[in-house]
Amino acid sequence: MDKIQVVLASPSDLNKERQMIRELVDSLNPLYMKNEICIDLRMWENVPPGMNADGPQGVIDVDLEISKADIFICLYWKRIGTILPNENVAGTEHELNLALDSYHKFRKPDIKAFFKTINDKDRNSDAEAISLIAKKLQPLGLYTPFESAEQLKEIINKIIQAEVMKRIRNRAEIIPEIHKYIEVSTVSEFIDGLCSNNKLVLNKGFYDILEFSSDNKNVKKEEVFDGNELVLSNLSNITIVGDNSTLLVSPRYANVMNFCGCSNIKLIGLTIGHTPHKGSCTGAVLRFSDCNNIQMDSLELFGCGTYGIELENCSNVRVNGTRIYECTYGALNILHSSLEFTNSMIYDCNKTAGCLIEASESQIDFNNVTIFDNHIDNYLISLDMSSLFCRAVCVHSNTYAGLCNEELGHGVYLDNNQISEYNGYYITISGSITKLVGFRVPDIVPSAHVK
Repeated sequence: MDKIQVVLASPSDLNKERQMIRELVDSLNPLYMKNEICIDLRMWENVPPGMNADGPQGVIDVDLEISKADIFICLYWKRIGTILPNENVAGTEHELNLALDSYHKFRKPDIKAFFKTINDKDRNSDAEAISLIAKKLQPLGLYTPFESAEQLKEIINKIIQAEVMKRIRNRAEIIPEIHKYIEVSTVSEFIDGLCSNNKLVLNKGFYDILEFSSDNKNVKKEEVFDGNELVLSNLSNITIVGDNSTLLVSPRYANVMNFCGCSNIKLIGLTIGHTPHKGSCTGAVLRFSDCNNIQMDSLELFGCGTYGIELENCSNVRVNGTRIYECTYGALNILHSSLEFTNSMIYDCNKTAGCLIEASESQIDFNNVTIFDNHIDNYLISLDMSSLFCRAVCVHSNTYAGLCNEELGHGVYLDNNQISEYNGYYITISGSITKLVGFRVPDIVPSAHVK
């Protein structure tokens, strides 16, 4: 289990905010633990009684372990706190000084200091001391104001979310151990080569991947309503590289490739889909279940797949430079999984029955993604106990019945993006890289439904 240690320090006048952060962590931990990540929140209220030569603060210091923390959150409002008998500072400033000293020595913890706005009528004798602390921190770039507990909650949520996604990204690199290189020109060569520790390089052409008979124990045909689908099981350390290579299946109820219980898989430079090119079906293009360490680079995944990519109980899945288009239900269906989706496009998924992006109990990270020309009869995004973290996401020229099933700020986190309403039915998304316009909500949906 990967632990993220968070220390919370503040005087007692911010009890409401402290309780809010505790409840936030309690609500997020069940989701993160599915990805083997746990948030360990340390606060003085949880410190068991004990004795220490440095008094009560010494007992608290031992339990908080500030020098070992990953994130240190410090809050101030009207009170400086009780001055410690052995020092000329209060407990919160003492803890902040420990965090600063540790950061200068070891570059951790990551210090986040917040100062709640104070009205003139609430100013007291502590105001000057708090101002001095803010001035001490300001040159270090650590001082952040907030107005309310709800505003602070959104900020803390994003901080934790960013740390979780960093942990997921920094897990073991997907580097298959290749023992054998195989050049492929026929479906039979492709199927026979689907074994662990192989690198398959497909020559240019079209491959109807169900046209085979083989005794490969890792590959089987599994019956679906209108034919068979290709199921690949228990593969590890395998790379499949295409050179203008297209993998196709005809049955509409078949997943084009269904990976089960596989690890360390790379798919590069392939075009994959159902044939004929357009229509409707109930089989995904790529489906992964109980898999880990999956990397997809420079793929084209086209309909009529139910979804471009389906994940169930998968970890450390990365998609880069990929295009998903013309799918029947949507682009992504993510269940109990973690996904990093970068430098990619989703487009031309028209009149889909589902939502374009669906996630349940999952973590998704979007970075430099363009979503355009999709026409959805449902929500554009559906999140169920899931988090979607966005950076430089370009969305334009889509129609949909609702932007998201969750209010923005609760399930959707936007980094360097801003959503605002324009003329009732239009949404503008402005990012640090581009300015984007063109969301349109159908007239049957009141503008009040768009958050």
